[in-house]
Amino acid sequence: MNLWLSVAGVLVGLGLFLAVRELISARPRLDAALARLNPGTAHDPAADYEGDTTGLRRLARRLTRAAPWLPLPSTDLALLGQEPEAWLASKISCGLLGLVAVPLFAALLALGGVAVPVAVPVIASLALGLALFFAPDLVTRVNAAERRIDFRHAITSYLDLVALERGAGAAPTEALEAPVQIGGGWAFRRIAAALDQARRSGAAPWTALAALAKETGVSELADLADIAEVAGQEGARILETLSARAASMRAEALSADRAKAGARSTTMVVPIALLGAGFLLLLIFPVIYRTLGAA
Repeated sequence: MNLWLSVAGVLVGLGLFLAVRELISARPRLDAALARLNPGTAHDPAADYEGDTTGLRRLARRLTRAAPWLPLPSTDLALLGQEPEAWLASKISCGLLGLVAVPLFAALLALGGVAVPVAVPVIASLALGLALFFAPDLVTRVNAAERRIDFRHAITSYLDLVALERGAGAAPTEALEAPVQIGGGWAFRRIAAALDQARRSGAAPWTALAALAKETGVSELADLADIAEVAGQEGARILETLSARAASMRAEALSADRAKAGARSTTMVVPIALLGAGFLLLLIFPVIYRTLGAA
C-alpha cells in the first residue's frame, strides 16, 4: 500500500513539474528573430516549427491553419516573443495532462486496494483538464501585463533621450535611432529592431514604431510615432511635447505604483488579523481548558 502511494506521489509531482514547465514562457527562436529582421523574405510563423517532430506542435500548427478564426492573444504573444503554435501546444499538453492525471492516480489507488467510485475520477479529470487547458491564457495575460509595464518604463526613458537628441539639433530620424544605440534592455532591442527594419526597407521610422505599437498593444509607442510623424512631415518643434509626454507617463506610472501599493497594504490586513486572532486564541486556550476541565 505504501509503495503504491509513493509511486502515485512521484507521478503527481512529475505531472506538476511538467505543467509548470509548460506554463513558463519560452525564449524566442534565434532564427525566427533573424528572419523577422530581414525584410527581403516573408516570414511565416508556422515555418519556425516545420522541422519540429513534436506531435503536439504539429497538431497545433495544423489546428492554426485549419481554424484561423480561433481566438489567440496575438498582441500578448508578440510582446512575449512566443509563436501561436507553441502557445496552442502548451494548452493542449496541459489539458491532456489534467485529463490523464486523475484517472492514473485513481488506477494506482485501485491497485493498492482503495476503491474509488467511477464518477469521482471522471468529474475530477474533466474539471482539472479544463482548468489546466485555460491556465496558459492566464499565465500569458499576466506575463504580458508585466512586460507592458516594463515597456512603458523603457519608453519614458526613450522619450527623454529623443528629446535630448532633438534639443541637440538632430533630425527626427536621427533622434529616433540614436537612443536605441545606447539604451539597454529587451524593450530598446525591440525598438532598435523595428527601426532597423524600417531603415532597410526605406520606410519612415515612425511607421515602424506605429507597427510595433499595434503588434504589442503598447499605445504610448503609437503616441511617440504620431509626434515623430508630425515633426518629420511638418517640421514642428516637438521638444516640449516629448518632455510633457514623458512627464505624464512618469506621473501615470507613479499613480499606478501607489495604487498597487495601497491594494497590497489592504490585503495585508487579513493575514495580520488572522495572526492576531490565533495569538489571542493561544492566550485564552489554557483558561478555557481549565474552566471546562473543572466543570
